Amino acid sequence: MPQPEARPWAHYAPISHILRDSGLCCLGAGEQQGTPAPVRRRVLGHHAILVITAGTGRFEDTAGSHRIDGPSWLWLDAGRWHSYRPDPAGWSEHWVLLDGIGARAYRPAVRGPGDAVVRPLRMPEGQVATVFEQLRSATGTPGRTAALRASALVHRLLGELLPADGDDAAASVVDEVVRSAAEHLTVLQRAARAGISPAQLREEIHGRTGMTPHELVLAVRLRSAQSLLAGTDLSITRVAADVGFEDASYFARLFRRRIGLTPREFRAQHRRPDVPPDPAPGTPSP
Repeated sequence: MPQPEARPWAHYAPISHILRDSGLCCLGAGEQQGTPAPVRRRVLGHHAILVITAGTGRFEDTAGSHRIDGPSWLWLDAGRWHSYRPDPAGWSEHWVLLDGIGARAYRPAVRGPGDAVVRPLRMPEGQVATVFEQLRSATGTPGRTAALRASALVHRLLGELLPADGDDAAASVVDEVVRSAAEHLTVLQRAARAGISPAQLREEIHGRTGMTPHELVLAVRLRSAQSLLAGTDLSITRVAADVGFEDASYFARLFRRRIGLTPREFRAQHRRPDVPPDPAPGTPSP
């Protein structure tokens, strides 16, 4: 017997100021199939995610008109008009409304280099269905616990939608900077290694990570330093040198400012000699 067509649903939730101000708040979610009415030049006061698991259509915004071929997904910016509609054959549409600092933090990663609009959906359709069934339950239930569950599910959905390492050319640029983070190189030298101009280096790293090249180098060095402090008995001076800092005093001050603890305090709290540390940047893998 043919399966009955899934019935459309839409749930909306009031803004949770605690969740919005401290992270991410899910303001609603829904699903519909077939040929729903077109959305015409709508401007939202919050961000949204549109997932098309099957079917085709058109999307339009200030960047122009774009074809949608499911499976694909789109990030819709707050305050930016957009229109979309399925082709006459229809599509399977899923959507989420979200707001908060956490939502804004995702924006550079989900739009990515070139400000791409329609992105391929690599999340299996069955997994999409599971997440939205759980969102249907969470957004349809009042209370703080349900709001927390809905927020966690949106984080999970975004984690699946974000491009994996190696999905675009910027990934190889970031990988090159990460590998050479312990070396004392200028932006010009790092760009030359990647075979691009300094402006392209800055653009691709910012599009992929939201950081400048200098910020990325510092983040990699400090991450490696944390691992070495927790997993080895190396002196703090040696740790600083291994991750790329010639001045151990500067390293200690920077570490305290960025991590909130001195290197010695961090080691005392997180010492795990039975867990091998990650190699310092530039160290070949065994």
